[in-house]
Amino acid sequence: MTVEELKYRQGWTLEQKIDHAAGAVSVFREKVQGKIYCSVSGGKDSEVMLDITRRFVDKNALAVFCNTGNEYPEVVKFVRQTGNLITVRPDIQIKQIIEKYGFPLISKEQSRYINQAKHTKSEKLLHIRLYGGEKGIGKISERWKFLIDAPFDVSEKCCTYLKRKPFEKFHRESGLFPVIGTMAGESRLRLQKWLKHGCNSFESNMIASYPLSIWTENDVWAYIRRFNLPYSPIYDMGIRRTGCMVCGFGCCVKGDRRFYFLKEHKPKIYSHFMQMKNNGVTYREALRFCGIDFPDAINRQMKIEF
Repeated sequence: MTVEELKYRQGWTLEQKIDHAAGAVSVFREKVQGKIYCSVSGGKDSEVMLDITRRFVDKNALAVFCNTGNEYPEVVKFVRQTGNLITVRPDIQIKQIIEKYGFPLISKEQSRYINQAKHTKSEKLLHIRLYGGEKGIGKISERWKFLIDAPFDVSEKCCTYLKRKPFEKFHRESGLFPVIGTMAGESRLRLQKWLKHGCNSFESNMIASYPLSIWTENDVWAYIRRFNLPYSPIYDMGIRRTGCMVCGFGCCVKGDRRFYFLKEHKPKIYSHFMQMKNNGVTYREALRFCGIDFPDAINRQMKIEF
């Protein structure tokens, strides 16, 4: 697969994309002998994926939702209306993850790179994280290199422990394989995954279907309108992306208002999250240190005193 091929397919009509998505799920289901489940988050993308799977491939397909304890209440309430649904939960809480590994800030990729640069004993890995490996890949953005010396950690481990591990446990216990409603255009990591595997992956450690890979956000909304598909009311309140309320991945993007929304609509939850700590530094202080725009922002890269 190539980036040019992705752009070409992203230009297909909605009808073509629906056929393609249904075909991808159908092929995947056949390859794994019908042992599939739909990984739902309560977000619009996974709802479209679930509807395509049940409408065109398997009307009895199982839906599995991971309730991390950090989803918007509106999302959890919406998901509970889904038929043939199983809910799984992590074995650890977000507070414990932040205390041990660090805050989920910037992006999954950059958080992982920064954490590795800060703690690795490998000179080779440190060099890659500072200057890039082959073709400059694996490098920490110049904008965020100062976080290597921050008095707190950033990490992508929350996704690992709150989402990936519960689904891995479900797979081991059920023998079922996931259909996932992510799109290649959402991040570099998802793009790289599509470039390597396409819409279906059959690698032994990553057997999964991603039927919406070539879709765009506009396609998702067009599908919702065409089939009058219900979706979580959280979108009509101004939220563009669901997921964990505490998540800081992407919060550095100009115009992002997630924390403003949280403080206005869920002030107690906002206050609770802002007080979580890593290495004695609160989430509120970490956001200020990063110079991120949020309701309690004061100084850019503020000095934290101990």
